[in-house]
Amino acid sequence: MRFIGKSDIGLVRKANEDNFLCLNICEELNLNKNISISLFIVADGMGGHNAGEIASSMAIDEIKAFIKNNFTKLGDYETNETEVHNLICDAIIYANDKIYKKAIMDSSCHGMGTTLSLVLIIDKTIYIGHVGDSRIYLIRNNQIIRLTEDHSLVAELVKSGTIKPEEAVRHPQKNVITRAIGTEYSVDTDSGHHNINDGDYIVLCTDGLSNLLEDEEIMNIVFDSVLLDDACDNLINTAKARGGHDNITVVLIQIEKGGEANDR
Repeated sequence: MRFIGKSDIGLVRKANEDNFLCLNICEELNLNKNISISLFIVADGMGGHNAGEIASSMAIDEIKAFIKNNFTKLGDYETNETEVHNLICDAIIYANDKIYKKAIMDSSCHGMGTTLSLVLIIDKTIYIGHVGDSRIYLIRNNQIIRLTEDHSLVAELVKSGTIKPEEAVRHPQKNVITRAIGTEYSVDTDSGHHNINDGDYIVLCTDGLSNLLEDEEIMNIVFDSVLLDDACDNLINTAKARGGHDNITVVLIQIEKGGEANDR
């Protein structure tokens, strides 16, 4: 497995409120090297001043710590899917509690929150956790499949048939999200798992990318790039060429036998 993550401030924003994580769990916890276990997260913060950056950074730090501290308690983590799902949901609930309390106690952080999309890969299975409108894609056999559903007002309008998908692209309330981490006392988390094959790609990204590129464009740029590093650059640069009005973050994972894991 190979992976890389990159984040760019874009062309309009004064600060980058996105954050991401690429973590080899096996190396961190000195686990059995016969199985690959890695954690990937993207988070897109919101709030006044630097509060968005604080929220997204806290979410990643708290989830990373929670999973590291509790992963070895899973027992047979290779086959116990329910326990892995519970670990991911509990980690997100834990982070939500920390951010929510920080926002209450610190007036400069009032109202802060963050989206979060998470992938935990254990051997040939990916487990996902998702809150907000950042996205996770699976690219396989010349198809790109969205593994997450946006928690946004526009997504709900499309789902209900109030507006057409093509109208969502330029809808004036496109950036209104209906679910985030840290904005309320409790949080609902979407979770799931999928089998992965050698040759698959997994893409995690914030809406600074997905708002400006169609799903098929993301897939084509990944396929047309020689290296993962080039693919990340090409995705980000394409979004910037189309305005770059938001922060842009991409984590790209290639599933393959052997090969070194590349970070950042």
